[in-house]
Amino acid sequence: MASGGFSLTVDSRTSLSPRYLLALLNSKLLFSYLRSISNVFRGGWITCTKQYVARLPIHAIDLSNMEQKAHHDMLVGWVGAMMELNRKRRSGKLAPSELERLDREVVVTDAKIDDMVFKLYGISDEERTMIEGDNV
Repeated sequence: MASGGFSLTVDSRTSLSPRYLLALLNSKLLFSYLRSISNVFRGGWITCTKQYVARLPIHAIDLSNMEQKAHHDMLVGWVGAMMELNRKRRSGKLAPSELERLDREVVVTDAKIDDMVFKLYGISDEERTMIEGDNV
């Protein structure tokens, strides 16, 4: 992002966790879509302004539906785990072997999040392969 960052707010009228939104926004699926609608600059940088981020298809969850609520809660939990893993990684207090272990946990957790997001959006294996190829 050219500006170095931005912030989003979650409407206070929603019951969805901000971490649910964070899972979607950091997924390979929505990043691929954002890249397809945004300006792409040298080095792969993209424009992440309101005009593009606002167009992202945020999957609605019906929290009264137990299956959908379970998906929401799993994503929220995995995002919390990812945040904790990254906090530990940045602590500067870990041995190289511990950092390697945390890096592997980050990869596994990120894959779980992506798996669930692809499932929520009904993405087929073939479509997923194409999307993940775009993210390389």
